[in-house]
Amino acid sequence: MSKSLHGHVHLAPAEGQSVALLDGGVLWAASDELGWFKARVINGKERVSVDGAEGVEVEVLPRKHAEGDAGKRLGVALEDLLPISELDEGTELVGDVLNLQLLHDAAVFETLRLRYFEDKIYTQAGPTSLISINPYRQIVQLYTQRAINLYSSNAENAPPHVFGVAQTAYNNLCDNGVCQSILCSGESGAGKTEVAKLVVQFLAATTSKEAEMKGGGSKVNPIWQTRQVQNQIIESNPLLESFGNAKTVRNENSSRFGKFIQILFGVDQTICGGRVRHYLLEKARVVSQHQGERNYHVFYQMCAGLPADLRTQLKITAPKDFYYLRQSGVYELIDTDGKKLCDEVVEFGRLTTSMSHMRIEPEMQVLVWQTLAAVLHLGNIEFQTIDKKSEGEGSSVTNPEELKTAAQLFDCSPEVLEQGLCYLSMKVTGEAKGILVPQNAVRAAEARDALAKVIYEKLFAWLVGCVNTCLQASDLLSQLSDAERGRVEKRFIGVLDIFGFEVFENNSFEQLCINYANESLQQQFINQMLHSMMAQYEKEGVTVDSIPFEDNSPCVELLEGKLGVFALLDDECNFPKGSEEDFLSKLMDRCKGHSHLKAGGTSSDPFLKDGVITARTAGSARVQSSKQCFVVSHFAGEVEYNIASFLEKNRDTINDSLRSVLKASQQPLISIVMAAD
Repeated sequence: MSKSLHGHVHLAPAEGQSVALLDGGVLWAASDELGWFKARVINGKERVSVDGAEGVEVEVLPRKHAEGDAGKRLGVALEDLLPISELDEGTELVGDVLNLQLLHDAAVFETLRLRYFEDKIYTQAGPTSLISINPYRQIVQLYTQRAINLYSSNAENAPPHVFGVAQTAYNNLCDNGVCQSILCSGESGAGKTEVAKLVVQFLAATTSKEAEMKGGGSKVNPIWQTRQVQNQIIESNPLLESFGNAKTVRNENSSRFGKFIQILFGVDQTICGGRVRHYLLEKARVVSQHQGERNYHVFYQMCAGLPADLRTQLKITAPKDFYYLRQSGVYELIDTDGKKLCDEVVEFGRLTTSMSHMRIEPEMQVLVWQTLAAVLHLGNIEFQTIDKKSEGEGSSVTNPEELKTAAQLFDCSPEVLEQGLCYLSMKVTGEAKGILVPQNAVRAAEARDALAKVIYEKLFAWLVGCVNTCLQASDLLSQLSDAERGRVEKRFIGVLDIFGFEVFENNSFEQLCINYANESLQQQFINQMLHSMMAQYEKEGVTVDSIPFEDNSPCVELLEGKLGVFALLDDECNFPKGSEEDFLSKLMDRCKGHSHLKAGGTSSDPFLKDGVITARTAGSARVQSSKQCFVVSHFAGEVEYNIASFLEKNRDTINDSLRSVLKASQQPLISIVMAAD
């Protein structure tokens, strides 16, 4: 447990001092089983061994909402003890953790725990930070119209709430004319997406024009126009979530892309438009999922909700009939009681309504379903390796009916599609046309998956573009001059909702990018909350005690520095014969001795120390892991990354053979979404 307590003042007594460990003394103690708990020292002079460290025996004291643990006795390492203050009793009443008498992990966690049981899921952490705990249930009274009215009129004197953060951002924008951004940060499943939606909904509900509506809601009425924009911003959510969210092992509705929503405000301080920027769509999920997870929601919604005639036309059946949807064996969203969390047919209806609100015409919606159906049938194509004699190993399709169906949906010939998957087009110096090199079954399957990923990625980007076109083509914005529009573009409140920190049994390039983004956000938080605050105190001549914290700058530098992970990976991608093995060798050589980098299989984390074991691994797991993986010590914990396919994923390109398939497609939407490529 002690490894999580960096920066705290330990209570191990100095020479001649033992006051903190008097018999019967009450302290905070920590264990892997109980977390932080109140404890009484049994014998302050007697030492016990706790996982090789010096400790004392303590008795667990009764505390609210954890009565069942009282009376237990266990050994606790000295470094896992913290002082307790009687002034911090009843901390569920403390709305800001900075008001605690003693500010350390134990006091903060106890405050959050007690407030959670009182349905007080929001707690302030200084003037610009709010801690939000996901209750995994609806707490209706927190989000009523009465609550909206309270925070829009008196946020400064109201209890901590996400509405208060939104109102503060709005006040700062109006009073100072400076753009505001709200960062939703936390691990996967912490509720970031829901909090981001609440911010948008609050701003939409509280920034309408004050004048009374005239003309019965006419489109030329400014109040109607404002509400039109507000509704469009809110209505974009079902579309983005269906195509960008999926079930993971920790979250039934996990955002698998990052988005930065910018809500634009006019000179009259009302919403007049918006835009969405997206980052890091998890393309790999389209073709494979971990056990217990699903593909993107839209595939299951489409399988359940498409009209019968369209299902027949596109040959859409149950999710279990498609390779890209059946790998994990999870088809429905189920809660812990075994009940369905949603009706996919209803969700499909919400999706189509959202698409209509984003001005995606019905004919274009049909093309979207056709494109998704093409991806699903593409995934069902299977290959076998054949002997091409002088040309070496090649491949052929073993289920031509699926090939034919996919080709029909792509609106290209089956021969063109098969050639694009089973052959690699290579350019030859001095030749106008490239030569076709046969690929074995494994390579052909990889080409199939690469094609599916690029189509879905481009389709998603096009849909986000549709959302932006709709939000920026509002009646309010269209009435502005170019100069006025330019000023409005610089008056926004941004809401960043990005993946939480991730660590799985197998972590790849996607997790590295996600965790790098979170590492950067953590650095931003440290700079905003600690460095700038201490600098301001020093400037004003205020003497304050130093605040112990872990500076993650070395980890960020390891990832983004000139000789860091991403720079070395980019360099390796530029070598004609670059490989993952050479990348790992250079990384471990040039960053040797770095405090945040370890060889694979050497992690101190008990869940990682045995290394990566696969069905094909021979010999020691630690030895194999050192050749396949590296470990980064992030602010949230150690993560072991498997380098398989790192170069391919970093290049993020498709070969000429697959480009020829896309060029041959006569399907209008595919031509549109690939136009930017």
